[in-house]
Amino acid sequence: MQNSQKKIGELLLDLNILTLEELEKALEEQRRTGERLGTVLLRMKLLSEEDLDYLLSRQLNVPSINLENYNPSPELLSLIPEKIIKKYKVLPVQLDGNTLTVATANPKDLILLDDLAYVTGYKIAPVVTAISSLERKIQELFEKPVTWEEALKIDEAEEIEFIKGEQGIKEEDLEEALQSAEEAPVIKLVNAIVLAAIDEGATHIHFEPREDQYEIFIRVDGKLKQLVKPPANLQQNIINRIKILSSIDILKRFVPSEGYFRAKARGKFYDIDVATMPSLHGERMVLTFQQPFAKEELKLDKLGFSPQMLHNYKRLITSNRGFIMVTGPSDSGKSSTIYASLNYLKSPEKSIFTYERTIKNKLPGITQGEPNEKAGFSYEQGLQAILKQDVDVLMVGEMLTRDAILPVLHAALSKTLVFGRFLSNDTLGAITMMLEMDVPPFMLYSSLLAILGQRLVRRLCQNCIEEYDPPDEIAEEISRLTGNRSPKLFRSKGCPACSLTGYSNRIGLFELIVPNKELRDAILARADLNELKEIAKAMKYTTFREDGLIKASEGLTSYEEVVKVI
Repeated sequence: MQNSQKKIGELLLDLNILTLEELEKALEEQRRTGERLGTVLLRMKLLSEEDLDYLLSRQLNVPSINLENYNPSPELLSLIPEKIIKKYKVLPVQLDGNTLTVATANPKDLILLDDLAYVTGYKIAPVVTAISSLERKIQELFEKPVTWEEALKIDEAEEIEFIKGEQGIKEEDLEEALQSAEEAPVIKLVNAIVLAAIDEGATHIHFEPREDQYEIFIRVDGKLKQLVKPPANLQQNIINRIKILSSIDILKRFVPSEGYFRAKARGKFYDIDVATMPSLHGERMVLTFQQPFAKEELKLDKLGFSPQMLHNYKRLITSNRGFIMVTGPSDSGKSSTIYASLNYLKSPEKSIFTYERTIKNKLPGITQGEPNEKAGFSYEQGLQAILKQDVDVLMVGEMLTRDAILPVLHAALSKTLVFGRFLSNDTLGAITMMLEMDVPPFMLYSSLLAILGQRLVRRLCQNCIEEYDPPDEIAEEISRLTGNRSPKLFRSKGCPACSLTGYSNRIGLFELIVPNKELRDAILARADLNELKEIAKAMKYTTFREDGLIKASEGLTSYEEVVKVI
């Protein structure tokens, strides 16, 4: 039998791209949905579009094309009427003499090829590509162009109000530097950018200077996407406007700077950190929304803890003293967990204080402080001073140095419950990192109440969610964790509610390790990371993978998301 006569499933097996079990599952899904097998394989992530193009080419004995970098000239695109392109899902690729090469998912459809020859007046030479690639490229080419002003909804920009991060600064004095920047349009533009990010549920805004253009991106559910490309000549005026809001000296363009401001929009407040970095083509700026929802919503039971882990964690944080280390990589939700913990503990009977390099969230009913380097008041000096403040509960920011860690542990050894953030990609690795910074092991031995590791995964859109049977080995693992003998996994196919991504918002994965005597003794003996992990493994705590698989089996996230972050 020739390859041109073989079905795609047979080719997949012949080329060892899929196992028979994987193919059977894909065929079962195809029978259920009625979709093309190639579409099903792409959605199940068993095949890439490049692989599918190759297989179609082998199966049909027709050349294939990758449309990723396909950018036709207007003249070429006009050779086939737009309504024909959209109806029959075809694209002109190349004109060579009297032969027009056309991309299609159905290169053996002779009626289609005859119709195209009649409409265009050319001989048609087909090349094959996946239908999903064609649909995406056709949408990209024929989307109605929208100006950057329309994309940002400039006319709605009045619906946001800014509150500067530093009281007493006179904006009028600084705005003299913007005499030639058309202040009103720039102010309105910045308002619209921040409002658009809020409406999208973004956690960050990136202002990226390029060689010949200016691009603005937002990060939503952990993924960057382009928001708008305003004219490059507005670059410095946009940066200056945000610097004014965040009390950053607009004349210092060649050194990194930090600041913050608050925005009020849609009836909620948003605390926004600002950081600049000089680059080859101008200042790069990132805005970070420290909590893109109202403070009263920042509660422990909304973060994604399993019921048992939430019960254990709540019991821990009611301790009178000790050190709770919340660790994870950047943008893993550490601050949110600690702030939610403080909201849970807040009481007129408790003295609660937060001290960070920059205050992330403004919490009502809690006293908060930050260093003032300009006044000679360093972060480490503030931590020393806190020891004399008679604090019941203390939250501190990132502990980056030995001088920052020691006062925290001193406080935890006396009468204070301390929450501290520590940047680490490994939960137990945070302990070895501290020991390598020459932190006395006896202080950790005596003060450490718990280590809480964190990750964030995207939450599945509940409007377009669907279940499927997991592979046998995954099913067995989930069964051991949950007791469910017929577990399911879930995916979301994408809908308008989730902007066709299949995901909406994020949820936490957690590892909560409460040291027993053996683990404390190992810390005291400066045991290496492998030994610490062996001891912790015997304690049978819930790992990131286990927590993730449980959440995936409950339809909160996907298996792919869990694997990606751990």
